[in-house]
Amino acid sequence: MVFYIRELKGLRDYTMAKDYSDICARYLRLAAFLCLILSFCLTEPSRADTRTELYQATAPLADRSEAAYTDAFAAALKVVLVKITGNRAADEDAALAPLVSNARRYVQQFRAAPDNQVWVSFDGAAIDRWLAQNGQPLWGHERPSTVVWLAVQTGPQSGTVITADDVSELKSAIDAAAAARGAPLIWPNSIDLQRNHLDYSAVSSAAPSALADLGHRLGGEGTLIGHATNATLAAQVHWTYLFQDRSGEVSGAVEGVNRAADTYAGIFAVSGNLGSVEIEISGVNDLREYALVQSYLESLTFISHVSVEALSGDTVRFRLTTRGGAEPLQHALALNGRLQPIAAADNGIQRFQLRR
Repeated sequence: MVFYIRELKGLRDYTMAKDYSDICARYLRLAAFLCLILSFCLTEPSRADTRTELYQATAPLADRSEAAYTDAFAAALKVVLVKITGNRAADEDAALAPLVSNARRYVQQFRAAPDNQVWVSFDGAAIDRWLAQNGQPLWGHERPSTVVWLAVQTGPQSGTVITADDVSELKSAIDAAAAARGAPLIWPNSIDLQRNHLDYSAVSSAAPSALADLGHRLGGEGTLIGHATNATLAAQVHWTYLFQDRSGEVSGAVEGVNRAADTYAGIFAVSGNLGSVEIEISGVNDLREYALVQSYLESLTFISHVSVEALSGDTVRFRLTTRGGAEPLQHALALNGRLQPIAAADNGIQRFQLRR
């Protein structure tokens, strides 16, 4: 802190506006760093393992030979690539074959798992670099949660609504498909159904938009509405999918999950060369809020660098080095919801308002 105070005294030697802005940005970053350290010490990480888990998978292990481990590492990496590229056929993509053939070099940890399998954790940063350098899509931790409303018929005019506690074959298959795509699901519990007066008949007859609104209240961004003939793997299931301004219908036991994941990947998986995008964020009233905003921007997968260009009142102009351009940025910020879009500036710079 003595160093920080001594350095601040040097500000009076600078008189030009640009120099002042540069110096302010420099010390705001230092203060932001100190604020972040304090916040990390006082709070528990809420979803700290989410990104790490994207780079973990299990695969069959034929025996304990070197060749068997090499094959298992390659199989596990294929599972990971489906999740982080958003491409459900990534395990068969010839463009990814060079990466898969060198799977062993990206392994950080592995251990025995039940049923003659091996659990593998890969170096996510190194895999990300390979994908970026080779023009492949990368879908990071910008992953919407999807609320599932699934009405299952049990009789000619009767049925039930699947809840989080259900252990049926159909729900297990849906959960497994979601895990394979890295697409988090939210199932309602019995209290949610009671509170909203929902039963089989109500879910079957409700307007999709009404169920989507209820799903948003449960913390979901996307909505899957399913109607199944039974709760087995052989069930015929018709799905309606909604996310922001997108919607669609598909049939198949787990096709609803795959359609949702395909849609999300089409929005949030980015590729291409790095470029610069400037944005302005208003409502930043103190160093803590500045630190939180900068930390959030730096956490986005497709942003590699964040710098401050200008400060004016409660407004900060950031320059972002990003892959994919402005559109993925807009979608990601809309998903988080903390930065509300407002009218663009006269110079075309995107502007946002910090929400509390």
